Amino acid sequence: NVTMLTLIQRIVLLFLVRICSVCGEKIFHLRDHSDVLHSASAPAITDIYTAEVCFVCMFSGRHLGCNQKFDGTGQEFAHAWFLGDIHFDDDEHFTAPNAGNGISLLKVAVHEIGHVLGLPHIYRPGSIMQPSYLPQESGFEMDWTDRKAIQHLYGGCKGRFNTVFDWIRKEKTPHGKVLIRFNTYFMRDGWYWLYENRNNRTRYGDPVPLQAGWHGLPNDGVDAHVHVWSRRKDTVYFFKGTQFWRYDNENDRVFREDSDGRQYPRSISEFFPGVPSPVDTAFYDRRDSLIYFFKNTLVYAFSVDANSLARGFPKNIRDVFPPLESGDHPDGNIDAAYFSYTHNAVFLLKDTRFWQVVGSRDRWRRPYLPRNGLLPHKEVDERWFDICDVHPTALKLTR
Repeated sequence: NVTMLTLIQRIVLLFLVRICSVCGEKIFHLRDHSDVLHSASAPAITDIYTAEVCFVCMFSGRHLGCNQKFDGTGQEFAHAWFLGDIHFDDDEHFTAPNAGNGISLLKVAVHEIGHVLGLPHIYRPGSIMQPSYLPQESGFEMDWTDRKAIQHLYGGCKGRFNTVFDWIRKEKTPHGKVLIRFNTYFMRDGWYWLYENRNNRTRYGDPVPLQAGWHGLPNDGVDAHVHVWSRRKDTVYFFKGTQFWRYDNENDRVFREDSDGRQYPRSISEFFPGVPSPVDTAFYDRRDSLIYFFKNTLVYAFSVDANSLARGFPKNIRDVFPPLESGDHPDGNIDAAYFSYTHNAVFLLKDTRFWQVVGSRDRWRRPYLPRNGLLPHKEVDERWFDICDVHPTALKLTR
């Protein structure tokens, strides 16, 4: 069945691409010379892993000298070998995802790809690698266990970010009640990821070019995001180089001119007197209504209400954010700083590490902790999972 063979080939290609994004900076070169993937074409790919996979492989009974004979309808649907071929039983009634009846070709193909990549059977509910096939269900995706298992073999996703922030939006219910919702965004150069906190992973299909979702921002990314959110203000700024932009939430693009007649972009030093530019990063702290700008080893706390630096600033970053453990400190040149509404905490990110800032709840439990003290560092990929660079060919595939 040529149509079914083509469908199998397409499914395997799609999931190899998806696994590449999960494994991080790896691409699989296929021996059928498919034009869907090209192993050496991506400048971001630093580690090329070569695996040969057979696609034209629908068989019945004994086949091609294989020592495993298919048993007809039922029982075994397919089998595969590490870095080897995948064989599908042609007597089975394979169907497309969510077709209702039949055997999901998608689920079987992904299971067998797992074996080709080196995964054993995993005896855990929800894992695609469990030995027994379960009927089709809607919303199929790789389980957390599967993703961690493949990353254990090929490595996780690491990298530094230019900006991280929670995007706040207000929604009205049919009854007129206003609900506050938010999404977390990670930005790296000219790309961004939406992080689904409820699923502990990025949105499928990400990263997305910055201009596709944040209209009017510089194509090569931004240095900082600040959301001044108080009883009297609700304003979003993006910073890049010596300039900043105000963002128009309603029209989903940067302001060229706001309601007060201010034109954008504007000079950082002109609008925020005393703050040098460019800045490394910044965030707004709702606890004291100050914007904290970071520049090298210094911190500039800026009062929005007074339109000036807070008294005593700038200060050394260690004085504002003292380490709880001596020597465990980013010591300036921060990549990103943001307040997480999911974790109700401030985080400082540098390279592949992050430091969580001691909050009021921590100090209530342990009064001896210093204000804004930095807890011992952890790796970013231990808290936020699967934020992966994706091969350019994968970004061309439809969602």
